[in-house]
Amino acid sequence: MEIRDIIVGIISETLHREPAELTDDRKLVDLAEDSIALFELLIRFDKALGGHIKYEDIAHIETVGDVIAYANTLPTDLLKSA
Repeated sequence: MEIRDIIVGIISETLHREPAELTDDRKLVDLAEDSIALFELLIRFDKALGGHIKYEDIAHIETVGDVIAYANTLPTDLLKSA
């Protein structure tokens, strides 16, 4: 499974959105109902990335494309399907 598919799957399931609407330019804050949903999304990403998320690395992530780009910088064996 490709990283993009895993990331879009996590966002889709967590934020209850259709994968087709999760284009790279969509802002995560616009997709989430509230800050709790964004926190849950962060927890799911951290789990999928093996607990290797660092705040300083993700502090400026705003869009679906940003998450995908960040995941692509990590070793591929870290990303687990969630």
